[in-house]
Amino acid sequence: MGVTRVIATPVVADAHAASQAGNIGVALYHAGSSVLAGLGAHLHASAIRYLPATPSAASWDFLSIAIAAFAADRFVLRSDAEDGWTRVIALDVAINDPARWGPQRARLEGALRFLTGDIWQLSLRDGGSSPPMVPDRPTDRDAICLFSGGLDSLLGALRLLEENRRPFLVSQGSSKEVGPQIRLAQAIGLQHHRFDGRINERWRTPYEGSTRGRSLIFFAYGAVAASAHRLNEVVVPENGLIAINPPFTPRRMGSLSTRTTHPYFLAQLEAAMAGAGLNVRLTNIFEGMTKGEMMAASTRQDIAQLAAQSYSCGKGKRINAQCGRCIPCLIRRAAFHGAGIADATPYRANLSYSTRNDDVMAARIATARARNITPDEFARWATHSGPLPSDPQRRGDITGAVTRGLVEMADFLDGVAWH
Repeated sequence: MGVTRVIATPVVADAHAASQAGNIGVALYHAGSSVLAGLGAHLHASAIRYLPATPSAASWDFLSIAIAAFAADRFVLRSDAEDGWTRVIALDVAINDPARWGPQRARLEGALRFLTGDIWQLSLRDGGSSPPMVPDRPTDRDAICLFSGGLDSLLGALRLLEENRRPFLVSQGSSKEVGPQIRLAQAIGLQHHRFDGRINERWRTPYEGSTRGRSLIFFAYGAVAASAHRLNEVVVPENGLIAINPPFTPRRMGSLSTRTTHPYFLAQLEAAMAGAGLNVRLTNIFEGMTKGEMMAASTRQDIAQLAAQSYSCGKGKRINAQCGRCIPCLIRRAAFHGAGIADATPYRANLSYSTRNDDVMAARIATARARNITPDEFARWATHSGPLPSDPQRRGDITGAVTRGLVEMADFLDGVAWH
């Protein structure tokens, strides 16, 4: 297999030299151009604007590794791989303390392979960006919560508020997600307690569209925010079905089944961070619940209106709307149905006429199967997307949520007047 080498450094001259040597040079924390790849130009300013104190060097190094991996994921095309999907990426990242993170290389490589489905060769060297000096300012925040503008992240923030917690939200917004993030944060009174990273990667087009590595940026933002707030936990709000995301059909085993919040991936990241002295837990507070159960549990009187403003679509960036028939949209629609809440989301597709759509067909096959297999068979199927926790109670909670999530979707799909 051919290896693509990516050199990620904050030193523009070094990134240029890497490109001239036939590699992909990426200027970290710089705006890119059609000549030189770059991303993260505003992250230092964002940290100074949104954080209450200077984050640790270890957390900033983790951010450098994360955005470098995301850059490689965007700039190395799967279509150029021998099998049209699996890339071999040798990623060289300049950080502040390679001695601290070096022993975690193998664990990070494994986590990246699990996340993206590629083969990663990670090397770390000196010359990285230091965290910006942030003037200390008072803060009363006691929780860091990932906030994508999706329904699950909204419900996560609401749950923390309902528990009388004081969450600080962490967002990475694309052009389609920034609007919902801003509107929802304002609606729930957290507009002044949110980190908005908004990385803009830039190089010559086309970019790789699968973007499996994007979630790593969220977790790195969370680690940076936790460090700056002197907290040791990042709340990851994701329903159990999407967190496990078992392949709905055999051909969806790799390319169409993401693993961005799978418990195995979160555990690998936690272990790598802990090994580097960055003690931050990544806690999915909803791993044992379905999306419908999460909605039904909310005590907000305006939950229907808030939920309708959230953004869950997996394909909407291409059509400037929520499609209504991709797997995330189907799980979303089933959640409204299961919670008995009217869904006012303006979906693009008429689901009744979508019987030939690949996602719809896969969902109908999977939900029919879920109603006709034993719990043991179902538990084995759930492991097809990755190892589950060894603790029997937690494992049972997760597989139970996946089972109920599929039944929730089946109940919704059974009510569609198919044409």
